[in-house]
Amino acid sequence: MKRASNIVVILLAVVLSVSLIGCGKSGKEKAKKGAKSTKEEFKMPDSLLTPIASYNLVRDDYHPIKGGVMANEEIELQYPASNIARYIAVKTFGLARDGLNLVKEKIGPPADGRVVLIGAKDLDEYKLLTRKEWWYYGDIKGDTIYFEPFDIMIKRSIAKVSIAQKLAQMALIHKSKGRIPIWMREAIASYVAGEGDILKMQANEFRYDNMNLNISPDEIKSALTKAVNRADTRIAFYAAYRMLGKLLEFSTMDHVVEFVDYLGQGLDMDKASKKAFGMDYNALIDRIRVDREAGAGKK
Repeated sequence: MKRASNIVVILLAVVLSVSLIGCGKSGKEKAKKGAKSTKEEFKMPDSLLTPIASYNLVRDDYHPIKGGVMANEEIELQYPASNIARYIAVKTFGLARDGLNLVKEKIGPPADGRVVLIGAKDLDEYKLLTRKEWWYYGDIKGDTIYFEPFDIMIKRSIAKVSIAQKLAQMALIHKSKGRIPIWMREAIASYVAGEGDILKMQANEFRYDNMNLNISPDEIKSALTKAVNRADTRIAFYAAYRMLGKLLEFSTMDHVVEFVDYLGQGLDMDKASKKAFGMDYNALIDRIRVDREAGAGKK
């Protein structure tokens, strides 16, 4: 009987050992799963990484104090350091790429080489760099565009249109060799970027202050050249856009771009206008100016 009891004790010990080994394995597996789960929680979102693969970057640097540079063969994006810098950079670069593709299709390349987009650290730095206020979101200097902080533009939901608009302006300057009239440059760029509704909304703010929205071509040129008064400048943006709209009632955007190209070839305003629109430049302006519309001064 004693021998049988010993055998039972031994069997129970074996069973208990096996059970403990199994529990240990289960605990390790749970620990591994927990570690894996933790890693997945801190993994960079695919939604952030996926776009980068399509940017064809040749440079992607970041410094926690100096900020970062993201570049491919056509675009260089310089952005300030922040706790959301990476998200802002990836988002903005995608908008710049899409805007550039749109502009190349509708107008042509904005530069012979790479276009540089620089986002200011804050509005004070933007004003220092450009001498522009917050409502004037970007300033072109050669092959470089200085923008107000990219995160502000994204929050205001104007980043997409704003970047495309400035790239379009740059392309028009490049195509015309700097000879395009400023009203047409602003208007075409806004048309290509899809900014019309925004311009109308902004101008309407001043309509209710009894300001005249139907200003003359000279007033448009003066306001756009100075760009120091928000009301005057935004009214001029919208008036120029409406002039282009009237032009497109009897012509096409292809003819408008041809006019810009003729200027770049060295033709004067009248010759370029006659070739593109069948009339000299002054006759064209007289036909599309908004200050002589029925009810001018009331709109």
